Amino acid sequence: MKLSYTLIAAALLSTTALAGTPAVTLEQAPDFKRLSGSLTGGYATNYTGRGYVVSHSVAQGDSVFFTALKTSYDFGREGAWTFNNTIAYQVPCSGHTLYGNPTFGPNVGAYLAAQELAGMAAAGKPVPAPGTPAYNAALAQGAKKHIKMANIENEFAIVSDFKYTQEKWNVAFGHKFVHGGLLGVMAKHYRDQGASCVNEVFIAPEWTPAKWVSIGVTTSLSFQGIRGWWFEPYVRFKAPIVGTPEDIKVAGVLEFALSATADYFDGRYNACDNGTQAFWIKFSTPWFIKKNLILTPGVSFNWLGEGGMKANECSEFKAYTENSTMVPFREFGVVGSVSLTYTF
Repeated sequence: MKLSYTLIAAALLSTTALAGTPAVTLEQAPDFKRLSGSLTGGYATNYTGRGYVVSHSVAQGDSVFFTALKTSYDFGREGAWTFNNTIAYQVPCSGHTLYGNPTFGPNVGAYLAAQELAGMAAAGKPVPAPGTPAYNAALAQGAKKHIKMANIENEFAIVSDFKYTQEKWNVAFGHKFVHGGLLGVMAKHYRDQGASCVNEVFIAPEWTPAKWVSIGVTTSLSFQGIRGWWFEPYVRFKAPIVGTPEDIKVAGVLEFALSATADYFDGRYNACDNGTQAFWIKFSTPWFIKKNLILTPGVSFNWLGEGGMKANECSEFKAYTENSTMVPFREFGVVGSVSLTYTF
């Protein structure tokens, strides 16, 4: 079996914007056929999206299960135009309620209760006199109120693109639809769009100056749910670890990448700032169990960028609960993953 260094299939899981560190699968080149595809299922130790590693507080847990079905149709000779389509689904193993629907902190709750009582008094409604046991009880009751019920829906994504491939470069033009997941949370609960849907168009050029390296950037323009630009540049190195390029058993894939935004976030929503969002280094070792069956363990090291740190600094849930752990992202996270891919 001949190894093709240019066939790197990324299972697009979270897209995630908060979509995510992709699970990379290195494939061996099959005999040419016009219609081909792959089915992937796997597990990751943390909920990730576009390099962000979600905090334990957000989803009341960490890990996720994911699956992706990818098909590719070749229009002409091998290595020219292809149409690719990926349907991906990601399910958190823990909660589906944002931050677990916490209550207000004691000071914030008492303050809001006092404001409510003052408003009632101004409206001529009977209220307990300040300093009385009944008044103090009303203030204490304010701290037991929940902030708001917000959900994290399972992520469903459809990614379609046309790709043109030449010997040392390729470029893809496509569209991405995401329902739920981290991008869905931002669209529905931060931008108050009413629906957790995001639509994007993207262009993804890639340069392969040598068989063992590829350099590229995915540039996405979101036009529904959230509006603005995402950039995800990367450099990937790949080589056989066990076997030879003609008969590979285990391959190694090392990726350096980052994500950044422009005109995407708005300060009034207490979300991230524009600029760098996350950096990561990912190493995976696809093991070709059979010609069409690939087991891929991997580990990534993820750092939060300046834009992502802004969300932690101005987290409304951190302020309302008076709990410093109520932030959306980890500043640093180590994410393990394993996936099994069947190609056809």
